[in-house]
Amino acid sequence: MITKKSQEARKHIQMIDLESLVPEKHILRKIDEIIDFEFIREIVKEHYSEDKGRPSIDPVALIKIVFIQFLFGIKSMRQTIKEIEVNVAYRWFLGYGFTETIPHFSTFGKNYVRRFANNDVFEQIFKQLLRLLIENGLIKEHTYFVDSTHIKAYANKRNVHNEYLDEDYNLYTENLHREINELRKQENKKEIDFSHQKKVAVSNVDPDCGMFHKGEKEKQLAYSVQTAVDENGYVIDCQTVSGSTNDNQSGSGFVDRLTDEHPGTKAVVMDAGYTSPVLLDILLSKGVQPVVPYQKPKGRKRETLTNTDDPFYYSKSYFQYQEKEDYYLCPWLKKLTYRGLNIQGYRVYMTSKKDCMTCPYKSKCTNQNTKTLTRHLLEYTKKNVREFRLSDAGKELYAKRKYTIERTFAQAKMSHCLGFTLVRGLKKNQDRNLILYTVANLKKLALFVMKTNKVLAKLSVTFSAFILEIFKKTRKNTKMTFSLFH
Repeated sequence: MITKKSQEARKHIQMIDLESLVPEKHILRKIDEIIDFEFIREIVKEHYSEDKGRPSIDPVALIKIVFIQFLFGIKSMRQTIKEIEVNVAYRWFLGYGFTETIPHFSTFGKNYVRRFANNDVFEQIFKQLLRLLIENGLIKEHTYFVDSTHIKAYANKRNVHNEYLDEDYNLYTENLHREINELRKQENKKEIDFSHQKKVAVSNVDPDCGMFHKGEKEKQLAYSVQTAVDENGYVIDCQTVSGSTNDNQSGSGFVDRLTDEHPGTKAVVMDAGYTSPVLLDILLSKGVQPVVPYQKPKGRKRETLTNTDDPFYYSKSYFQYQEKEDYYLCPWLKKLTYRGLNIQGYRVYMTSKKDCMTCPYKSKCTNQNTKTLTRHLLEYTKKNVREFRLSDAGKELYAKRKYTIERTFAQAKMSHCLGFTLVRGLKKNQDRNLILYTVANLKKLALFVMKTNKVLAKLSVTFSAFILEIFKKTRKNTKMTFSLFH
């Protein structure tokens, strides 16, 4: 029997409290239960006047509005305010009643420009939550997973102009350049001028972004965000740079800062974009083990170096380095002697023309008149990384990337709008990413507590007792302080 729903309920007047309308398992309720957001007030109070001007909007509620935007993947602040106006759970989380007027969508933008644009408020909020997670043993500090992902900029890639900019080297690369010139000076060779300009495409509307192009991905204006997570997927740190910046260049300073702030780090797992000897040397000098994958050698393919159908080819691994005499020995016992240092910091070794001309296996080795090999000043880093990569521990750690850093990027892009940005400028995008990752950590923590509560219902034990039981194995002789839970 077909039924027609009456519309009279629209006119009913009922007395009901806002608290009862929010589902018990709603994620905002869980976040509100486990986090006391009053710490935000302490962070921002120096940017407000105590006794002058009109009463402001509660800064805690103002920051919570942005949390709602990124937690539920709402694209713009305008749409976020529209959703808050009609969503009971959002109003409850902010502390707004049924009839209270929600702030205008431009309110946060004006407050950001006047109060938060030139300070580190959002970094403090991010680090405060991170500190509480660390204190409660929810973050494993011994191993971090580092990678970068691009964020599509709010700019048209056709509205650009070309500029010639000076190459920007990090501190460690500059030190390497000085070492190279000192060695060349000892060899009575001309010093190398490393300063040069490069041609870059600069956006006319957002000069801070850069032209990003990697692999099969579309060429576009973008930002790149260096991100570090722990084994549980909690975001530890992030750094936003231009999309045209190389991972090795921006990653060196990022990884250096990460290991300084977390001195207990034992290993950093990275992808193939972080194989610079300079970056690897930074980690090894601090006693941190870098974990990177095998990188296929660049340059001419092996097939073009052989004149026969035999696929065999004499790679660099067939040449033995004699450390004391400083030369390489080819498989047919011919010497590759040292010829000097090139601009990239590699020591160059070459055979004589006579040795190569009379060699019957020259076609399997090189198409040039002589065989050339290079050895970096920091060659020891490659050997160390290769040995660890082939070990069982190295294979196990690298395999964890797919459900740590890669999963974090996937979830952030699908649920929290990480893949694109509607704000312009490096500082604004860095603050945006800090808020986004703060929200990602909050969501992960809330889901962890929800799962824990299900187990508690079965075990019939208190929450604190269950958490202590979990972490007794990893944090022996340490008392847990649950400052995270108010």
